[in-house]
Amino acid sequence: MQPLTVADVRPPASYEPVRADARRQVIDLKKHRRVALGDLVTLVFENRETVRGVVEELLRAERVDDPERIAEELAVFNELIPGDNELSATLFLEVTDAAELARWLSSLGGIESTVRMEVDGVPVESIFEEGRSRDDRTSSVHYLRFRLDEGQRASFLRGGPVRIVAEHDAYRAGTVLTEEQRSALAADLLGR
Repeated sequence: MQPLTVADVRPPASYEPVRADARRQVIDLKKHRRVALGDLVTLVFENRETVRGVVEELLRAERVDDPERIAEELAVFNELIPGDNELSATLFLEVTDAAELARWLSSLGGIESTVRMEVDGVPVESIFEEGRSRDDRTSSVHYLRFRLDEGQRASFLRGGPVRIVAEHDAYRAGTVLTEEQRSALAADLLGR
């Protein structure tokens, strides 16, 4: 998937008139890209359009319209767009109560390194952003990549079973992707 360029994103003045429709489209797009791992962890699989939506909202909120500043933001956010044979996800801890969140953050250090994908029962290479966890504390947001080999990619595209699991000492959960989820993510592996 190609990274976003300054020409691909709408600055606030252009985005504002179409914002409601653009947000609706991204929400619709994420419907089958959101994967719950139990009640606590959610993965949202990113692509060019989901990242563009985040960037345009950020530019609007911060009132950024200078092309150089937009390029700086894109340099950071383009890291979320999957590369060839990759799927990219943002991991969220879904806790709204502040005290409960603090408890989970202190007990889930390293959660990102325990999340894996399996295609036809074979683990996919997982890559996570360093520096968001310590042994005694973690962040509520993490960025993960799943790098598939050619066989895993072919099986994924053919409709083979895809399972995602978290196997942390303090939290274990897993799910098999639905056909709708697998199809939505297969488009990423095709570079769409």
